[in-house]
Amino acid sequence: MILMKALFVAITLLTAVTASAQPAQPTLAPPPGQATGSAPPGSSAGFRGDDDDGNEFRRGRRGTRVVVEREDLEQRLAHLEELLGEAFERSKHGNGKGKGKLREAYEELNDIREVIANAPEARGHHNPGPVPPPPPPPVPAYQPIADGKLQKVMSAMSREPFAEDKMNVLEEAVGEHYFLVGQVQQVLNQFQFSRDRLEAVRVLWSRVLDRQNSFQLYNSFQFSNDKAELKRILSN
Repeated sequence: MILMKALFVAITLLTAVTASAQPAQPTLAPPPGQATGSAPPGSSAGFRGDDDDGNEFRRGRRGTRVVVEREDLEQRLAHLEELLGEAFERSKHGNGKGKGKLREAYEELNDIREVIANAPEARGHHNPGPVPPPPPPPVPAYQPIADGKLQKVMSAMSREPFAEDKMNVLEEAVGEHYFLVGQVQQVLNQFQFSRDRLEAVRVLWSRVLDRQNSFQLYNSFQFSNDKAELKRILSN
């Protein structure tokens, strides 16, 4: 819209320059190949409805948004403005060179009109809208045991008075579930002696999902020889 306004401003300036130049200069002949008439091709007369072909730009495409190269059109308008400025200054001083500048301005204006008239409509260039968010990451193939289920397992273990029976309950649970290191630590609290805790680690370690957190298990053991045995279990 801004470029269109600039174009019409340039057309108005061109008309004003032509009017001011006519008293001092004879009627300007149009460029070769253009129709003859009192107004040069591309002047405001072509926009007033003198012929059907010249009115396609105003009548047939009026109000229709089109797609043009902004940088190219801005450069053309800047060139047209420069030509009009030079022609206006030379016409004020009676310099005959202004005729040549006006001719260039008319030709440039015709080129701009042709670019806009032939530009595709903007309906196929609408903004497609915001990019949809990426899909959520796939659900991991293995999930750790649910906290509620883990509490039931530990409750069953706590009802057993002997470590061997607690281990049997744990082995039954391991057959169908996976664990996190933090959950393993909770299970180890069910055993009083280090040897039973180490055995529980042996039972659970193959089902642990976050092995990068294995260093946390060392807090469940007090003596160095137990920690050394834990390290051996974790390395397998």
